[in-house]
Amino acid sequence: MQKNIQPKVGKNKAMNFAGRNWYYSYRELFSIGTEKKFKKASNDIASRYALLTKSWNEDLNSQWTSRTYLSTKMILNATVLLKQREFAQKSNLRVVVPYLEYYAILSLLRGVVFMLPDKDWEDGKLIEISHAKAIRLTCDWIAKFDQEKAKEVKSFCNQLKAQRELISYKAPASGDANLGFDYDIEHFATLLAEVAQFNSELLESSVKKNTSKDDHVLLNKHAEQVCNIEIEGFEFLDGEDRHRMGYVRRKQPYPLNLELFMTEGQVEDFIGAWDADDYEEGSEEQMFYSGSPSSWQDIFDVP
Repeated sequence: MQKNIQPKVGKNKAMNFAGRNWYYSYRELFSIGTEKKFKKASNDIASRYALLTKSWNEDLNSQWTSRTYLSTKMILNATVLLKQREFAQKSNLRVVVPYLEYYAILSLLRGVVFMLPDKDWEDGKLIEISHAKAIRLTCDWIAKFDQEKAKEVKSFCNQLKAQRELISYKAPASGDANLGFDYDIEHFATLLAEVAQFNSELLESSVKKNTSKDDHVLLNKHAEQVCNIEIEGFEFLDGEDRHRMGYVRRKQPYPLNLELFMTEGQVEDFIGAWDADDYEEGSEEQMFYSGSPSSWQDIFDVP
């Protein structure tokens, strides 16, 4: 039986594993299966992206650029939620912990789904994917690398979902005494972020190999679907998303791998949007700041 092999990291962060060079320095993903399994999975996934990129056009380019942007946002959102979970635990705000944990992981599940080559954009309806479907699609995808790990991830997601629902629907008189916190949420969060990154590296390679620069445009209709969201009859217009999509249109109008697609400005502005407007340096309120920039890379190497 082939043993799991840790990939070698070369210059410029290049990582050679399973017959390919990888841009990202994976911490968790490559340890869950054998190199043989990863080679088979990466070849299969690359062929699925090739079916898209060999018939690439402006519309597909614009969709997938938008999906890449959304996936980076899901990683950043999970980062914020998990940092604020730390604050909640320190401050005895235990009632919110199940919500922060579940929605952090849900964000990452959605980040994976946005990068799945077999999942159609559905004119923007993919943004509204249900919780159950996000869990199922992501765990089915992880099974490409290791079926036992996929079962473990699914069980973990369902546990977090059950704990959130227990607080929401049953209002337990015993508080969180019956909740289980004997899991390493950072491990699962990192793994999910890396699955999305893994997919995005294969997409980027396929785009660069098979597509024409003439098709590298971001269309208004897809930008609007990202920036303008309607929920239960209420419309939410996001000026910061509009600003970021404008940058994408000018500077990066085609998909790259997620780490490379992110910018320092995007990261700082996204996480900083949750800062308090008014605080004293070193005060307790400052702790709510989603942590210091040095801790933002807990689950993903954000720039």
